[in-house]
Amino acid sequence: MSGQRIPSPLPEPQLAFAAQLRELRRRTFNEPTEETLARKMGCARSTVSAILNGRRFPSWPHTAAFVETCGGITKDWQERWLRAKRQIDELRQGSKGSATAFTQMSIVEGLQATGEAMLAARWYRNNREFYEAASERVRQARSEIRVTYTRRYPPTQYTTRVSAEYFASILEWAGEDSDDERCVRRIIGVPEHNGSPDKDILSWARQHHKDSKHILNYEANVLRWTASADGLNMALIDDSVVFLAFSGGPRQKLNGFSVEDPTFMSYFAAYFDQLWAALQPLDNYLGEVDGNRYDKLE
Repeated sequence: MSGQRIPSPLPEPQLAFAAQLRELRRRTFNEPTEETLARKMGCARSTVSAILNGRRFPSWPHTAAFVETCGGITKDWQERWLRAKRQIDELRQGSKGSATAFTQMSIVEGLQATGEAMLAARWYRNNREFYEAASERVRQARSEIRVTYTRRYPPTQYTTRVSAEYFASILEWAGEDSDDERCVRRIIGVPEHNGSPDKDILSWARQHHKDSKHILNYEANVLRWTASADGLNMALIDDSVVFLAFSGGPRQKLNGFSVEDPTFMSYFAAYFDQLWAALQPLDNYLGEVDGNRYDKLE
């Protein structure tokens, strides 16, 4: 019928992974309730139910907390989770095809990739153009945002209005009261010099933890960054849009581009998820660098 949307079948690897989690839970001597699991995982009970029923594929932090609560060994589940995630991404790419158009952006004819793929890129010449476009797409996000921040200066040392709005928009989106299942994961690169973290970035990271720790849908991990240069930063929104930012030199200098293509997205998503699984949660990192005194200082 016209106007009706036929729901897509759930990916088989997602259903299989859910069945494995249910089996792990059943083998637990004291089978934890969904309320107990939600408490340990830091999420809503509805999220646990969706994960167990195969309607939602869990993030790695949620998976690790689930496995620990059920008495499993998280290290044994890392490769299993990554394999399922890759299979799900590949199936989604196949079902969506390679012809994806921007909804609210003008398309600039872009680069031709190998094979038959043709990518359309939207180029951003400066700080303002990049952050305005990224903020708009953050507000349109449906379920998941993955971002990195690896620069020599903290966001508080940038004075442009649009950059401040971008960082605020991510926390606001994660904290919105919504029926949607939402997840934000941020990788924070903390520069280190001779084994010591940069004091400005560390100070911002402490404040950022205080500002975000109450948001159940928001998580941050730390990448110890030893290069004396900014990293390539990215924002991955849902399963289709990639923003790549290039910075360096003056603090405000930044440009980049975005591509809306599921295949292009999958390469960066796989890299992000692999990196995320190997990193340390922000609160643990702060406790370590402060000699396990961080919680006592709050």
